Amino acid sequence: MTELFVNMGELKVLEGNGRLITVGLGSCVGVALLDVQNKVAGLAHVFLANSGNHKPSDQPGKFADTAIPALLDSVLKKGARRYQLKAKIAGGAHLFPTAAGASLNVGKQNVEAVRRHLREVGVPLVAEDVEGSYGRKLVVNVDDGTVIVQAIGQSAREL
Repeated sequence: MTELFVNMGELKVLEGNGRLITVGLGSCVGVALLDVQNKVAGLAHVFLANSGNHKPSDQPGKFADTAIPALLDSVLKKGARRYQLKAKIAGGAHLFPTAAGASLNVGKQNVEAVRRHLREVGVPLVAEDVEGSYGRKLVVNVDDGTVIVQAIGQSAREL
């Protein structure tokens, strides 16, 4: 069985069978796009909400605004049918409290951006495990379309 690890800022796609795995989802968001019938899945490890002045072509999976369209394009090229695609996401934790009670909630911004860009491309978000204050691991099983999330210190569960 093929296992592909998706590192921060990357996106990868598999068809047939195998697993896509990403770890270290703190404020980052793991975005899985699945076409269960055609056994195609993609996974992006989104680091930030917006590419701004960065060059997204170098690493389109890094930003929500570039990752979602690039992931969609990649799964379609592998044989997914757009009308059968579903999305599942995990991550977006609040891990960076700052002094004096103020905080910058990068995780929440990432989750909101991913949701918005999924809506814009017309892929329904059918499951999520987001926010909180703990990291996660995400495993996408391409052959049956199951997505497993495991939070640090908790049992793995299906999304």
